[in-house]
Amino acid sequence: MLAFLSLLWGCSFLLVKIAVRGFEPLSLAFGRIAIGAVALIAVAVAGGASWPRGRGLWGRLAAVSIIGQITPFVLLGAAARLTTSADLALMMGAVPVLSFGLSRMLGLGEVWSRRAALGLALGFAGVALSVASPLAVGEAYAHAGWGRALALLAAVAYGAGALLSRAASLAIGATTAAAASLAISTALSLGLTLALQGFPSAGALTNAPPEAIAALVALGVFNTALAYLVYFRLVATAGATFAALNNYAVPFIGMVLGWAALGEPIAGVAWIGFALVLAGVLLTGSAALPRKVADRPPRG
Repeated sequence: MLAFLSLLWGCSFLLVKIAVRGFEPLSLAFGRIAIGAVALIAVAVAGGASWPRGRGLWGRLAAVSIIGQITPFVLLGAAARLTTSADLALMMGAVPVLSFGLSRMLGLGEVWSRRAALGLALGFAGVALSVASPLAVGEAYAHAGWGRALALLAAVAYGAGALLSRAASLAIGATTAAAASLAISTALSLGLTLALQGFPSAGALTNAPPEAIAALVALGVFNTALAYLVYFRLVATAGATFAALNNYAVPFIGMVLGWAALGEPIAGVAWIGFALVLAGVLLTGSAALPRKVADRPPRG
């Protein structure tokens, strides 16, 4: 599941980069979330899942949607206009460490061995080495530093969202939690889009390049609906920090795809970072998972 999730989200930065050619960041976030919500609600209904009850649970789901979905999607859309897709992907390497640090601060009790801690440190060192590579240059990326900063803020939101989604997944199951949180995100992002941009014109969609529309649909179906279904299940069974390890592989999947599809340059130092990341993921993955959540299968 971790490898599959890494592949899905590693592809998303290339798709975001293509989609912003035809859509503003807010519109892109709304479209992606709405398509993902429709797909996941269909899966939940077909599977006979029941909707969650209780204000407290809906409050947690609302927090997941705002912090872990709307905020990073909008930030990444804005960052994609300022820097390369490789830069966006590289910033996601901070998510595992952020999730681990937040879980410790909040006393969520995810127990990790020394081997896992060493793997986490190696992975972070590899990403840091790549992040330290020269910023994207050229007229098109004159504000690449700001783009990286926005993407890093998105990583912070993803890290916090991982911890929030854990409780919801254990309470109502991965499918229901993912579908319900995306439904909330759809309503909130629609309200935000209408408040800030007004009603979209009919030509907003028809004038968008075909590749941008295709990228938006793919983002909604595969990189949001399917990815969140896998992600919520992984968080429930293995814990937020382990699930966040996908972000150690994501930067390099995104980096290679950006190079192959868009011709974005890759600094030589990034390959050294790649080797460290692979070592870190293998080391951490071979360590024991948090027993408190590993023994409890998800429902739904």
